[in-house]
Amino acid sequence: DRAKAVLAALPAVKQTQGRCALLGVLGKIGDNHALPVLTAAIKDKDAEIQTAAIRSLAEWPTPEPLADLQKVAESSENKLHGILALRGFVRLIALESKRPAEETIDLYKKAMSLAPDTGEKRRVLSALATAKSAGALDMAKAYLQDQTLSREAEYAVVKITEAVAADLPDLAKSTLKEIIEKTKNDTLREQARGILDKME
Repeated sequence: DRAKAVLAALPAVKQTQGRCALLGVLGKIGDNHALPVLTAAIKDKDAEIQTAAIRSLAEWPTPEPLADLQKVAESSENKLHGILALRGFVRLIALESKRPAEETIDLYKKAMSLAPDTGEKRRVLSALATAKSAGALDMAKAYLQDQTLSREAEYAVVKITEAVAADLPDLAKSTLKEIIEKTKNDTLREQARGILDKME
């Protein structure tokens, strides 16, 4: 009902600041009835309206706006819009959903390919750390040799390994031993050793 009230008021508001405020409120309410309005606002001629709509979709409480944010991240010529959409895309991937684990990893790979710099790639790896699958572990391990991303990759590997240890004990043990042997992060080494000790 709150979303309906905002949607009913929106057409009468002509000032950009007011429209942006209402679009922001729709994002905080998170009612899917508002999604068509927000996705239409992404294409508004006013860049501020577009920004407000992207921000609202980026903080949505469920993964429904994933495809819309991906499109913006892929195609927007506005750097701010691209970054906001990408960050929202990564955030929504991590939300609980019923999609297969393999599909989730494909989305993270897409996010990594869209990340324009090291900082955004680190954000993707930090989000990947919340995934709980062998595919997530494989993806994180692929960045262990990247000097600019190795710290986040190691953190993701340890966290994912802890989550899958019960289902994949052999893989978990070998991975933890590798981290213990190669990491230069003493805190992470102790964390990995603690997980391994519990398993054994």
